[in-house]
Amino acid sequence: MYRLGLRLTVRSGREALVRLLVTAGAVAVGVAIMLCVLADFHAFTATNNRPEWEATQGQPVSSGYASASHAELWNYSNDIYRGQTIERLDIAALGPTAPVPPGVSKLPADGQYYASPALAALIRSTPAGELGDRFPGRIIGTIGREALTGPDELVIYIGYAPARLAGLPATTVVGKIATAPGRQIWTHYFRDAFVVGAIAFLFPILILLGTATRLAAARREERYAALRLVGATSGQISVISSVDAIVSALLGAIAGVGIFMLLQPALADTAITSARYFADEVTPTVAGYLIVLVGVPVAAALSALLSLQRVRISPLGVSRRVTPPAPTAWAMAPLLAGIVLFLLGAQMTNRSAIGGPIYLGLILVLLGLVMAGPWLTAQIADLVAKSVRGASSVLAARRLSDNPKAAFRSVRGLVLAVFLGTLLAGLLPAVEAVTATPSAKALSNVLLDGFTAAPVCGNDVNCTGNPDSAGTQPGATLLQRRIALDGLPPQAAAALLSGLRSFRGTTVIPIYSLSPSSSSAPAPPGGLNSVGPGGPAEGVMSCAGLRELAVLGRCAPGRSAVEVDAGMLFDDNPRYSTQPIAAASSPAVSDNFRQLYLQAVLVKVNSATTLERVRTYLVTHATESASGTAPRTFGEAVQARAAVADTVQRLIYIAVVLTLIVAGCSLAVAVGGSLVERKRPFTLLRVTGTPTSALYRVVLLEALVPLVAATVVAVAVGYGMAVLTVSRVAPTGTPVPVPGHSYFLTMGIGLVVSLLVILASLPLLGRITGPDNIRFE
Repeated sequence: MYRLGLRLTVRSGREALVRLLVTAGAVAVGVAIMLCVLADFHAFTATNNRPEWEATQGQPVSSGYASASHAELWNYSNDIYRGQTIERLDIAALGPTAPVPPGVSKLPADGQYYASPALAALIRSTPAGELGDRFPGRIIGTIGREALTGPDELVIYIGYAPARLAGLPATTVVGKIATAPGRQIWTHYFRDAFVVGAIAFLFPILILLGTATRLAAARREERYAALRLVGATSGQISVISSVDAIVSALLGAIAGVGIFMLLQPALADTAITSARYFADEVTPTVAGYLIVLVGVPVAAALSALLSLQRVRISPLGVSRRVTPPAPTAWAMAPLLAGIVLFLLGAQMTNRSAIGGPIYLGLILVLLGLVMAGPWLTAQIADLVAKSVRGASSVLAARRLSDNPKAAFRSVRGLVLAVFLGTLLAGLLPAVEAVTATPSAKALSNVLLDGFTAAPVCGNDVNCTGNPDSAGTQPGATLLQRRIALDGLPPQAAAALLSGLRSFRGTTVIPIYSLSPSSSSAPAPPGGLNSVGPGGPAEGVMSCAGLRELAVLGRCAPGRSAVEVDAGMLFDDNPRYSTQPIAAASSPAVSDNFRQLYLQAVLVKVNSATTLERVRTYLVTHATESASGTAPRTFGEAVQARAAVADTVQRLIYIAVVLTLIVAGCSLAVAVGGSLVERKRPFTLLRVTGTPTSALYRVVLLEALVPLVAATVVAVAVGYGMAVLTVSRVAPTGTPVPVPGHSYFLTMGIGLVVSLLVILASLPLLGRITGPDNIRFE
């Protein structure tokens, strides 16, 4: 039986060979896309399981730090170059057994540094005044991949003398380097989002695979019924059918793996998320390959066996065709249940985790759309039969009413694509709304550097902690503690501002602390650690500076300087950091700033080159600053916070495009297979006088009616779920999302292409229904 099944599959005529190739091709597309998704997820998890050495915690530097012979001094910070974050570790060994950070074999000595390959190349190709001068010493090697998340990451280890590093703010004593996995922020949120997206994206792929393996199922049933009539048993037919399905699915799976291998270099070179992964990590696991190479053929065999129910009943079961039971309104139950569960999950969702019921709710919604489609098709078919006249309408409505499930099967992949596209497009405006403001764009060329203590939060964009730097540690000097509170002393501030003003193409706007300099000035009521998230909330700014940066506020007429709420400038969210810090009601103060500490400085630049030169100057000349943060423009602050949002958007666009591709393949296979299966009735209609144009209209109506009916429901459900998700997750005040022009353009193109696919099948209808084809096997 196995040999007979194989012979019937590959050597039973042109029609069988075409069916085999089309089925294998459709399976190959689905498998290749599935492998691409699995490859990127494997790279994502591998990256996140890398030891997070950046999270190493140390103890404050005390007077006896030099006796810690098994430890080292550690000062971790971030720098920026043209929007790219540079992870900087200043390090000094306190003894021969000091721990060594990952990626290098030994600690750098004073005047030496290691750089990641990408940063080393950047330093070599960039003028020293824009980047290289920030890093004292000479490069002695590159950092290995054990410390990196990808080939483009910028990391540097700089060696210092212990006495020098101990005097810098934020330096700690480290005896053990963190080795716990977990690299990216919001890892669990990304993992949950990936699971949700994988569930949603898996359904169209499964529909494509199911449609492909059932191609021309009716014709095969007739052949199997003929074999039953000549003596084949039900078990033998099952074997033949399984061989046919497994061969086509296995060929498609192998071809899909080959397509993935061809696409893998390009996939590895593409930043699907926020950065490229190492190329050898962008590959599915062994389990992923086994699932594809074994699971797809097995699923195809099961689908083929399930389709043989009528053949198993009796050899004449195929010819005894009766109208299947009409779908009832209960078909809407899974869809409604899924919406309810999604609502419950949305209520449980917050900014750090996705509510558990959302998974089951999304699955039920996807299943519900597939199950509700036939019922919706039947309702619209009845409406068409009553309201539209003509032979084509009657034939189409009769066929839709007779078997709405089969009619909807050809468009169900496209309906799911529309649903997912609408859901994701509804989320995009909210993502964009929380990443930038008009004020942030207006300040995109303004560099901000603060000199007061800032919270140490790493990359946690939700951080609102208190300052924790060397300036506020128990062993800090009086000057360091004062700098942490009020900024740079007047003499150091004057020298810094003079150096900044020497750069051409810059406008320097200082912000001073409100209290005058005094070594005996009282601490804030809550103590040294009561400073807010951005340092002291009150500052002094000249009205001339406010006129340069009008989006930050204005002075009342006749005033030369006013109090400003400078603390808002240091908020990590541009939605708040770019709000006005002064108004006409702001109290006037003296414009004599000579005795005031410098709290922050704003530098407006006219070019990217000037920006990097100014930043290098600030990094190298404000080392006593207690802020612990790199100077950055408001535009870069937007970019840093928007990195996660950009990743989400990129994944959304990829998911929508791939879903439409899969849906288009499903539609092409389903429409072509439907025409082949109905070759006999269409041929008989044509030889009895039905015009070919009438048959064309029948095919169009049979495809468009279920598509329109289910698409309306899919759009409504998808948009409603998007609005609900935004209301739960987005910050208060985020407007109701309205899909942008990209959504309408993408969906429009997708639907037009689908229509073209249907139209492209019409010539096939003309050929297979010609009078010469009136004889059937």
